Amino acid sequence: MKKCVDKDGSPVKVINRELGKKENLTNKAPVSSSTGKQQQDGQQATGAQQPKTDEPTDCYLKDLYTQVTSVVLSKPDERENVNEEESEDPAAVPMIWVSKWVDYSDKYGLGYQLCDDSIGVLFNDFTKLLLLADGENIHYIERSNAEHYHQLKNYPAPLNKKVTLLRYFRNYMNEHLLKAAASMCPREGDELARIPSLRTYFRTRSAIILHLTNGTLQINFFEDHTKIILCPLMGAVTYIDEKRNFRTYRLASLEKYGCKTDLANRLRYARNMIQKLMVTKSSTMKTSAPSSASQSAQPTTA
Repeated sequence: MKKCVDKDGSPVKVINRELGKKENLTNKAPVSSSTGKQQQDGQQATGAQQPKTDEPTDCYLKDLYTQVTSVVLSKPDERENVNEEESEDPAAVPMIWVSKWVDYSDKYGLGYQLCDDSIGVLFNDFTKLLLLADGENIHYIERSNAEHYHQLKNYPAPLNKKVTLLRYFRNYMNEHLLKAAASMCPREGDELARIPSLRTYFRTRSAIILHLTNGTLQINFFEDHTKIILCPLMGAVTYIDEKRNFRTYRLASLEKYGCKTDLANRLRYARNMIQKLMVTKSSTMKTSAPSSASQSAQPTTA
């Protein structure tokens, strides 16, 4: 794991200088037309909307746990004749994953970039701000999941600070961080009617665990920079090794044909992390688990 260091010292100083203060974010929500109040600039914000979705409230965690547990209990790395190749399925490559991230949760939250170049921030007050891949439209989600749609050049005044932070997260990631799985092409399809956001995350001494609202679970391991991306809807796992090579497998096939120890160990780890997510309500979960790494005054990345 490396520290993110800016030319002037650290992004902390840059962001604080631009904001002109070092206070933490508040829970203040943007003014909407549904409240009958006006923005300070005289324009009205769009009314809050509740998301219309058929997705389960746990974002497919139970389904994923069942799939991964089935593979783990089959002891896939203890077979006499392991045949990973039979389990490979390039058609099951994920549609979306986290390609970059910056952890500044001791002060503001976690910023991230998805593989489609959209940007998101999960703030410490459990609100979210997304900048779509077009670089123009922003999507603000309150802690209650009420949604607001604006443009980057025209948004309510109460969002000023959060939009400023999003801009600096975006600029820092673009200038300093490599894109994870840059050579991997996302699976084509129309399943993503809406861009997913980061539902929750936490860090251990070994990895960062990222759970998206479409059910995708990603684990980035710090020591060797390997990654696994689990998709419950496809019943698949993508493994990115230390040389940035990637392979996608069907979980049911791994159960049948087995796999090597490196992938089996990561699936066992993933099962334990999914258990942690299942027993912790996302609304009360602290977005960054206490660790010596996360207590630093500077943001970090994998």
